[in-house]
Amino acid sequence: MIQTITLPNSKSILIRQMMVEFVLHSNVYSVDSDACSDVQVVHNALQTILRENLGNREVVIDCCDCGAAYRFLMALLSVTPGSWCLTGTPRLLQRPMRELVEVLTAIGGAIAPSGEGWHIEGKPLRAAQLTMDCRRSSQFASALLLIAPKLGLQHLQITPEFFGSADYVQLTRVCAPWQVEVPPLPNALPPLGMIGDWSAALFWYAMAALHPQQKYLFPNLSLLSAQGDSIIAQWFHKLGVESIETPEGVCVSASPQMNIPSLTMDVAAHPDVVPVLSAVACLMPADFTFLHVGNLIYKESNRLSALMEQLAPFAEIMELEDGTLRIRGRAERPQKLCSFQTHHDHRLAMAFLLFGHPEALDDVACLAKSYPRLLEIT
Repeated sequence: MIQTITLPNSKSILIRQMMVEFVLHSNVYSVDSDACSDVQVVHNALQTILRENLGNREVVIDCCDCGAAYRFLMALLSVTPGSWCLTGTPRLLQRPMRELVEVLTAIGGAIAPSGEGWHIEGKPLRAAQLTMDCRRSSQFASALLLIAPKLGLQHLQITPEFFGSADYVQLTRVCAPWQVEVPPLPNALPPLGMIGDWSAALFWYAMAALHPQQKYLFPNLSLLSAQGDSIIAQWFHKLGVESIETPEGVCVSASPQMNIPSLTMDVAAHPDVVPVLSAVACLMPADFTFLHVGNLIYKESNRLSALMEQLAPFAEIMELEDGTLRIRGRAERPQKLCSFQTHHDHRLAMAFLLFGHPEALDDVACLAKSYPRLLEIT
């Protein structure tokens, strides 16, 4: 039996497209009422900016817990005339921002920390060339690329040469119609493809691996995609899960006689996949090694410590000094149903749902951030 799953549209793509439309045409896309909460946060913020632009009072722009909104709107507000207060949840305000602020202030941006976030006096800024340190977040580079026409930006140098989540900067370049030279990234850009969310598809790939009798069809997904997380099709192939592109969409199924190998994955460009794949390692069980996991500490929660704590009853977990995480699932599982603390993090909630007991999670509402209808389908 094949179950058809219409995935939510990629919030990464939608948010970038909304930003491009606003920068080019001062227009705000309409969004569906059931869109994920991150998309709604950006939509509401852009509406507020458009309505309050050039007002005489400070306007509060609340990013809630959306990291993309936080970084992208910081850049946008710095070049948008007006007095702004950029804020969000306490956890969001702890997440990296300093490097982006330093680049914007170096070209004349008026940005200062406040008790509630950041005070920004927006004004015209110009910079044909910039250098951006993306060791802690690739969104810094994407934020500058999204306001490139406002800056007159022609060349953006990214340091270091190898940085995490580089695929998301390439995705920004695909979504933006303007050309900016961005070393060290290649000039050739991948196709956008269908915009079903590969990060959401990951949950169903995991389900296929754990329940080989089930097949899934994703009508709004394509194997050729600018979304970096489409690499999961290759990784799950090594676990016996096949992906076939058909006229109806991507069909996914697993062999009933799967080989469960040890698997090593470099997740520098794909940090969001680690929670779900960690759960898969526990449930198969399997021996997974994740390389370059350091930036997990900067996400909606400290995902690295959360995974090590929450999955300890199910696996032997080792964090190595070189930024490597190894999870070796145990053949014997706890007899008693465990409870899971999600830390209000949608990626952790999605991972813990694979254990099959939604009532064991302390928060499922956080799924609205990226996959609002997941519980209805499961």
